[in-house]
Amino acid sequence: MPTALRQTTKERILDGARQALALHGLGKLGMSDVCECAGISRGTLYRYFATRDELLLGLSHWEAERFRERLLQAMQKAPEDEGRLRLMFEAATRHVQEDPALQRLLESDGARVLQGIRQQYGAIREQLRAPLAPILERTLPVRSGQVSVDQLVDWLTRILISIYLFPGSDPKEQEQGLWAMFQMLLSSEGEGGEGGEGGKE
Repeated sequence: MPTALRQTTKERILDGARQALALHGLGKLGMSDVCECAGISRGTLYRYFATRDELLLGLSHWEAERFRERLLQAMQKAPEDEGRLRLMFEAATRHVQEDPALQRLLESDGARVLQGIRQQYGAIREQLRAPLAPILERTLPVRSGQVSVDQLVDWLTRILISIYLFPGSDPKEQEQGLWAMFQMLLSSEGEGGEGGEGGKE
């Protein structure tokens, strides 16, 4: 069977698992529920995921991938640096609230989601680096030599993932807090900052 077809079937199963999880919750989720939501036979499901635990881990990995893709897609919608960042922050803060299946998965099996994130962390960070690096290069901490671009990319990636794992009750307020924090990095004055332009001899 061609790889593309196998991947399509796998995604169909994972999407069915998301729907079943939203309907039944993790405690009552059965493989038959996944089959019904995905419109597949049990034989097909077990060819891709031999156990329920294997399926849930696969779902956690897939959700991490969907989160990464949403951030990248959001940044591509704006031509200017600040607009890209604001859309990325908005996507990060609203992702969990807009997905009832992900909410249930985080509430009932956060450890499995965390495991998926840990295993994909390096890939997520590197894929976010490409759109973030040109913006971060112009921030005061990088220009003054206090930190490197890679350090800031790592820092932002960790913050975005923490929002994914621990979403706030008010996405708009969380987004505003993120933006205010990033505005400090965008400052070009270095007011009183040791190592900033004003502090050089």
